[in-house]
Amino acid sequence: MVSVIIKRDLLGNSMGFSCDGHAGYAEKGVDIICAGISALTMTTVLALDQLTKLQLKIKQDPAQGLLECDWDSIPTEVQQANLIVQVMAIGLQDMAAQYPEYLKVSEVEV
Repeated sequence: MVSVIIKRDLLGNSMGFSCDGHAGYAEKGVDIICAGISALTMTTVLALDQLTKLQLKIKQDPAQGLLECDWDSIPTEVQQANLIVQVMAIGLQDMAAQYPEYLKVSEVEV
């Protein structure tokens, strides 16, 4: 199962996210759940990098299925970062509703 955790501050602003695990829906290379999660999370990292001035801290371990992306809040970038992360969250939550045995999405306050 893949676990995605969206990190938010006390005001509900996004501060990062982590994605950990393997879906196990199908064999490596043909797992549509894994591919969908990867597409959403990696596009989010690219959008945050290219559309904001946030300094991203990224950690990856493909063998473990790990992607962590964190950042320090910059007041001028909060709205843009929140929107980008919310788009990812909507896509992931929809996938989790369809495939609850393969994906769990949660939020934590940091």
